[in-house]
Amino acid sequence: MSPVGLKDMSLKRKIVIIAMVSTSLSLLAACLVLVLNEWITFPKVMERNLSGLARIVGDNSTAALSFNDDKTAREVLATLGSNPHILSAYLYDGKNRLVAQYRSEGEGAVVGPPGVRPSGVWVTPDKVALYHDIRSGQERVGTLYLESDMGEMKARLHGYTLVMLLALAFSVLVSLVVASQLQRRVTEPLMQVVEKLKDIASGEGDLSKRLQVTAKDEIGEVAEAFNTYVEKLQSVDEMKLGLISVVSHQLKTPVAEINGYIENMLEGLTGELTPKQERYLKDMRDIGRDNYKLISDLLSASKIERGVVTVDLKPVSLKQVADQSLRDYEESIKGKGLAFYREGFDREVTVLADRDKTVETLRNVLNNALKCTDKGSITLALGTEGGLGTIEVRDTGIGMGEETLSRLFTKSRVLGKEAGRAGAGLGLYIAKHFMKLQGGDIQVSSRKGAGSTFTLIIPAVAGPEGARL
Repeated sequence: MSPVGLKDMSLKRKIVIIAMVSTSLSLLAACLVLVLNEWITFPKVMERNLSGLARIVGDNSTAALSFNDDKTAREVLATLGSNPHILSAYLYDGKNRLVAQYRSEGEGAVVGPPGVRPSGVWVTPDKVALYHDIRSGQERVGTLYLESDMGEMKARLHGYTLVMLLALAFSVLVSLVVASQLQRRVTEPLMQVVEKLKDIASGEGDLSKRLQVTAKDEIGEVAEAFNTYVEKLQSVDEMKLGLISVVSHQLKTPVAEINGYIENMLEGLTGELTPKQERYLKDMRDIGRDNYKLISDLLSASKIERGVVTVDLKPVSLKQVADQSLRDYEESIKGKGLAFYREGFDREVTVLADRDKTVETLRNVLNNALKCTDKGSITLALGTEGGLGTIEVRDTGIGMGEETLSRLFTKSRVLGKEAGRAGAGLGLYIAKHFMKLQGGDIQVSSRKGAGSTFTLIIPAVAGPEGARL
C-alpha cells in the first residue's frame, strides 16, 4: 500500500477507489448472505433427503424383515454404496436384532452397531444421523439407522466460495473500468478550475477566458462561481494596470529630470563639489537609475498585460545591440570588482529584431547577472546556432534552484519574498515577452552556487548568398 493516505490522493483515484470498494463490499455482502442461507438451510435439506432415502430402504426391507430373510436385507443395504455420502447403515428386526449392516470405506462412520433408538434425526457439524422405524401396517417390523456426511454441503459451499471470488474479481475489474471512465465527467471540470487557479496564482493566467459550464450540478455551480470570481479579478486587474500606467507615466518624466540634474552637478555645471557632496550625489544617481528602471519596467509590464506592445522587426547587428546594452553596466561591473569578458565580438551577426526591445531585454539580463554575482566574472558571448543568432550572458554568481527556475519568468516573484537580490523582478518577465514577440526566446541554465547562463535566441536574417547566418 502506498504511504500516501486517501486524503492526499487525487480526486480521480479517490473516485475510482470508492467505486471499487463500494462495489466489492456490496457484492461480498450479497455473497455472504447466500452462503449463510445455504449454511442454515442445507442441513434441513439433507435431513429431508436422508429421511426420504430411509423410507425407500425401509419399504424395500419390509418383506425381508417380515420373513427373516437376512440375505435380501443385506442386498438392500448394499445398494447404498451408490451414494458416496452414506457413511454407514444398520438394519434391525422387530426384536432389535442386527440383521444387516453397511459401512463405506471413508472415514467418520460409526464403528460398531449403534444400537436401537426411537425415530429421530441428529445433526452435527460433520454428519447427519437418523433412526427410522420400519412398519408393516401398524406393526414395527424393524429399525433402520442411516448416517451421512456433510460432503455435499461442503462441496456446495466450496463452489459458492469459488464463484464468489470469481465474481468479486470480475466486479472489481468492471468497476475499475467503469469508474475510470465515469470519473472524467466529474473531475475534468474541477481540473479546469484547478489549472486555471494555478495559472492565476503563477501570474500567467488569462483573465479574459472563462470556463464552459455544461452541467447544472454542484460542479457547475463551482464553475459559475469561479467565472464570477475571475470576472471580478479581471476588473481589479484592469484597474491596477490602469493605475500603474498612469502613475508610471507621471513619475517617469520627473525622475528622468532629477537624474539629469544629478548628472549635471557631477559634471561640475553647478560649481565645484566637495568629496562628500560628490559621494552623496553618486549614491543619489545610482538610486535614481534604479528607480527609473523600475518605472520603465512597470510601464512595459502594464503594456504587455494590456496587449498593446508592438515590435518593429528590422535587420540589427548583435554587436550593436551588445555595445548599446553595456553602456550602463560596464562601469558597475568594474566597480563591483568583477572581471568582464567579451566573446564573438569580432564576427558580424545580423538578426531580424526590434533593436530597442532587444537592447532592453539584454539590459535586464545583465542587470540580473550583476545583482547575483559578488565575485568572479560576467561573460557576454555573441554567436549563431542553427540559423539563429544567440547572445549568452554567463555569470559566476549564486545560481538558482529548480523551484526558482520554474517561476523565473513570471510575475509571481516580483512582490513575493524572493523579490530581493536573488529575484529578477519584472526584468526577466519583460525580457521573456519581448523575445517571444520577436519570434525568439530566452533560455536559462543554472545551479545553486555555480552561476547562471542566460541565452537570448533571435531569428537571423539571410546573408548575401541567401544562407542563414
